Amino acid sequence: MVWPRGEPAAPPKTGVGDTTGIAEDLAALRPHLLDLHRRLLEAERVDLERYGGRLTGAEFLQIASQSFRLAWLRPLSELIAAIDEALDADGTEPAAETPEALVARVRALVAPPDAGTPFGRRYLAMLQVSPGVVMAHSGLIGMLPPEPAG
Repeated sequence: MVWPRGEPAAPPKTGVGDTTGIAEDLAALRPHLLDLHRRLLEAERVDLERYGGRLTGAEFLQIASQSFRLAWLRPLSELIAAIDEALDADGTEPAAETPEALVARVRALVAPPDAGTPFGRRYLAMLQVSPGVVMAHSGLIGMLPPEPAG
């Protein structure tokens, strides 16, 4: 296809072999994943403070980073870190995971969550009790690109 001034048009995004489009999708998913992670941490903090009293920021950070209680969030944290690595890759070294694989991991983790995993069980419970988590989940699901056909 050629534009009227004789300039070649950019090829349409087909999704097949189009890593730029999926990388853009990945970049668009990242803030929604961060929002979901933040909302999940907030909901956990509310739950912890309900039974143990007010926590300082430092106390909660220590619990979040070292406690078995929040270990269920590790798959989401690791996925965000993997997306950051993929987005920061300069192209000189092959990425650990393709953008397509990372989007598939997002989909597998939250759309729908697997109740057979520690993450899925707790995530489904959080969706029942935290409106903020529901809103973040909805925003993330709305940003997921369509599943590839076939």
